[in-house]
Amino acid sequence: MNDLVDNKVERYENLLREMWAASEKYLGAFSVKLLVERVVWDLSTEYKEIELLHYDEGRISCAEIAVSMKENPDLPVDDMFMKFITRYLGILDRLIGCEKTNKIAKKLKEEFGNIPFDSKEE
Repeated sequence: MNDLVDNKVERYENLLREMWAASEKYLGAFSVKLLVERVVWDLSTEYKEIELLHYDEGRISCAEIAVSMKENPDLPVDDMFMKFITRYLGILDRLIGCEKTNKIAKKLKEEFGNIPFDSKEE
């Protein structure tokens, strides 16, 4: 069970790192940090555990979320991260435009599978 939790959280952590790196090319590290902070704040009303996400200029750690999942296996971590990704890409879409955001989303879909994002414009 613990390996399954660790693998799941590691996959999301890698996904968030890729999102960060791809976004940083357009926004810069400081702005990406603010964007992550904004999405964490937004989701924290629904998922308190998202506040356990640690991030700082290119580094993202979900280690404390993994610990929380081991203590609470019913934590809807998939829903939480999917909402995080959707909101993050939605804001990014408004900041840098749909063409660039779609490139990022396409790359993430190729590497990680189902990413819940479809821009208004394709």
